Amino acid sequence: MIHAYTGDGKGKTTAAVGLLIRAFGSGQRVGVIFFDKGSENYRHNELVVLDRLGIEYHITGLERMRPDESFRFGVLEEDKTEALRGIELADEIILTSRLDLLVLDEVLTSMTYGLLEKKAIEELIDRCPENLELVLTGRCTDKELLEKADLVTKMVKHKHYFDRGVKARPGIEF
Repeated sequence: MIHAYTGDGKGKTTAAVGLLIRAFGSGQRVGVIFFDKGSENYRHNELVVLDRLGIEYHITGLERMRPDESFRFGVLEEDKTEALRGIELADEIILTSRLDLLVLDEVLTSMTYGLLEKKAIEELIDRCPENLELVLTGRCTDKELLEKADLVTKMVKHKHYFDRGVKARPGIEF
């Protein structure tokens, strides 16, 4: 099945990683590709757990945090190259049939913000074998693409403490 966790609310990655852990606990072979997460220096806390469990993961993307701790917006050609590297990694996993569940975290956001062409994701979905559970996360309003999914969950923000100036907290947002 193809899952899509989307919307402007918190919880897309959390839901995907939760499903990944559930599948792993049932004996399935699982993995995740993190799109646009800031290169191999991305050290969010879910990686600590994935490392401890020996779960396969890959990280694509350039650093988004500047030395002054401000966030870099915009899309560079290198961002696009990194996103395509993530698609190539997913293709290789699909071709080798080595996983039962594959999460492509923020792949939909990568398309929404111009790092990936919609066609790249559509073709990946089309190549996905029936025995692979594929989970796509990120912000996406493309109804045609979401129609390709078997399950679409939309996280809707009704209220968020970020709007009051609360900064991201370890273990909760990263």
